Amino acid sequence: MRTRTSVRLAGVAAVAAFGLGLAACGDGENDTAGGGTGDGGDNAVALSPQEAVAAAFQGLSDDSYKMESTMTLDGAEFVTMTTVVDGDNAQSTGDILMSAMAGASGEEMEPGLAELFGDMHTETILVGETAYIQITGGMFDGLTEEYGEDVWFTADVTEGDMAEVYSQFGGMDLASQTENMLASLENVEETGDNTYTGTLAADSEALSAFTEGATAADTAALESIEVTVALDDDGLLETMSMTLPETEGMTMVMTSEVVEIGGSYDITAPASENLVPFEEFMGSGL
Repeated sequence: MRTRTSVRLAGVAAVAAFGLGLAACGDGENDTAGGGTGDGGDNAVALSPQEAVAAAFQGLSDDSYKMESTMTLDGAEFVTMTTVVDGDNAQSTGDILMSAMAGASGEEMEPGLAELFGDMHTETILVGETAYIQITGGMFDGLTEEYGEDVWFTADVTEGDMAEVYSQFGGMDLASQTENMLASLENVEETGDNTYTGTLAADSEALSAFTEGATAADTAALESIEVTVALDDDGLLETMSMTLPETEGMTMVMTSEVVEIGGSYDITAPASENLVPFEEFMGSGL
């Protein structure tokens, strides 16, 4: 596998594991957007396509919900993520199937990269202002040897570097990040029953966390991402999907689906006594 492909997609994996995990963390104090109220389909019909999409995130604010997200490479699952949010607490579990990367690239795996590109599992739990992060498999197989069994890395999401990263990836729960994404859409058109399509520009606020520090060429490659939004009969968000521009012959599709609103979730800190400050992990060079 070429180094360029490996580095680019390994970066995507890091964003998927860490960014999507942090997106689950939030304070549960999001304002709802103006426009729709979520009281019924008639209200959604009265709105313009742009207004309907902007109001669609309602129902994720000030409530508990469950969302499932997937990322595919050439149709093969690359990342799967399940997130539940209940008040100030949140939990996100995910799998990063690095084998899908090798299959999509069509390149031979170099022997030295076999361990690096093993499948990985991530779990992020937020209780109050403390995040607990666990990553296993693939390039993180050495964590047990380094830190012991059932290690969890902890961080205060309001302080230091973690606060900056947390803020960069949304600094809020998935509802606010979804609101930001929907509000950033341009040229929104209704393309079917309760279905809308719009474009997301590289310089939009929704993509700022991913384009900050990127080269001009990489930023240009993200221009005019098409986003499709499907609403339920009450005008609330049901699914959102986007197809990223083809990179080195591979096409990546990201999809999020709200599968439950108003559920009850038992989100607690992990029972493990092996808790290590996240800063120590970041400084370990692993």
